[in-house]
Amino acid sequence: MTTTIAALPDHNRTTDPLWQRLFHGYSHVVTPLRYAGWVTDIETCGGEFHIRADLRDGTELIIVSEHSLPADPTEVDGWSAIRQDVQDPSKHTVLYDSTPNGPQRHHGNSLIPLLMRVDALDVPSRAPRLIVSATHTAPYGASHNQTAGIEGAATAIARFWEWSQRLMDHEGYRRVWQRPESDYPLALFESVGHIYTLRVTRSDD
Repeated sequence: MTTTIAALPDHNRTTDPLWQRLFHGYSHVVTPLRYAGWVTDIETCGGEFHIRADLRDGTELIIVSEHSLPADPTEVDGWSAIRQDVQDPSKHTVLYDSTPNGPQRHHGNSLIPLLMRVDALDVPSRAPRLIVSATHTAPYGASHNQTAGIEGAATAIARFWEWSQRLMDHEGYRRVWQRPESDYPLALFESVGHIYTLRVTRSDD
């Protein structure tokens, strides 16, 4: 099977309970970046937290909130993304800022606009573009298909996550199965006989 997601970080902090809690808590940001092909980490230096993705061209992507990331992801009030030189962080570009005083503040803590900007980066190797789609099957057998169209890898994986959360948090579905993350996401949801199949597939364009 071809690898579709970047490897986990290789360091001794992966066994630290704080790192594990943050890596899991911010998985809705980390996982899309890994599907874009970038090893992505949570930095915890000096009591300040940020997400760092290695863009594999001598630069890295840094994602924080208004300052560092809060320990509780639900407290994020916006995202700030910077691309900086690995050797000289003074060489950097602000890519996106939806924090309360940022130019994209109207997006707040929404993840899709942030990752659309990240997917637009000029990088030497790019992950395949993906499609998020769903099939709803009613108890009496009728089916209905929906698709979000073709998107960059990070955006599509984030959309899969947001779609999953909407089904569970607002539409009364429960997730009954999800494919392991080594391949593109696929999940089944059920509610009183209604079945939702939500999937991410590779685009052929």
